[in-house]
Amino acid sequence: MEENKYICPKCGTEMIAVYEKPALNLTCPKCGCKIATTKWEDIDLDDTDYKIVLKSLAHPSMDQVKLISNLTGQNFIASKRLLENGGVLLSAKAIEIREKKKLLNENDVDFSISPEFPY
Repeated sequence: MEENKYICPKCGTEMIAVYEKPALNLTCPKCGCKIATTKWEDIDLDDTDYKIVLKSLAHPSMDQVKLISNLTGQNFIASKRLLENGGVLLSAKAIEIREKKKLLNENDVDFSISPEFPY
């Protein structure tokens, strides 16, 4: 059985894990980032790349266009087109997807997430 691998949130390097009861201490050999915890949530360990795909929306509101513009860094026109035509908003790990999902739901933007998002 393969041991769990923990990736540094700052630089993406595999972290060194040392279990000192009851804490799990993780240290990045590259940037020195340190994390200590006694419990991990499943979403923290999920290394799956998820994709948010917007469904087409005939008449997006100004607030919806502003939200997409803020999420993507695109200008107003490109964001409006993305909402009208649908398409990939972003690909990311579970924690970031959960944050974006909440914002999209709050602004009534219709979307799907693949693969199935359990959080």
